[in-house]
Amino acid sequence: MQKDTHTGQHDNHQQPDGAMNKHHYLRLLLMTVLSFVSMYVLMYAMANTFANVYSNLNQVYMAGLMTAPMVLIELALMSAMYRDRKLNAAIAVVSLLAVVGCWFLIRQQTAIADRQFLKSMIPHHAGAILMCREAAITDAEIKELCAKIIAGQEAEIRQMKEKLNELEK
Repeated sequence: MQKDTHTGQHDNHQQPDGAMNKHHYLRLLLMTVLSFVSMYVLMYAMANTFANVYSNLNQVYMAGLMTAPMVLIELALMSAMYRDRKLNAAIAVVSLLAVVGCWFLIRQQTAIADRQFLKSMIPHHAGAILMCREAAITDAEIKELCAKIIAGQEAEIRQMKEKLNELEK
């Protein structure tokens, strides 16, 4: 009976080390995909309303930028589960390239033109509205600032949505 290095429990299923190791890597892949999707979706939590949620490449880049280091952390902290040094090195290189690549995609705004820009900015502006509406602000000057921010961001969101509709015709 083998002891599962992840759970510390004895595994009643006799599997060769290679099969168990492959299973761990498949779970790492699944965890990576699910984490990417979760991070992509959860970044929209800052939008003040679902009507201001637009799928966009900047969110994809950010989800990738957050997911790739998570893979490196998993490999480092759970190294007993991932015993194939060559595969680990390859995964680490791909993850590091993803971090650098996503960083530059964001910083250079790669593939972000008119429509993608608007689809990125609408949820961004919606976040400012949410913060101003929900923050426990007591300072009168900051309250006044937030009122201006809300009015300005709402007007800009309307303008961006109109332009986006125009561009998508």
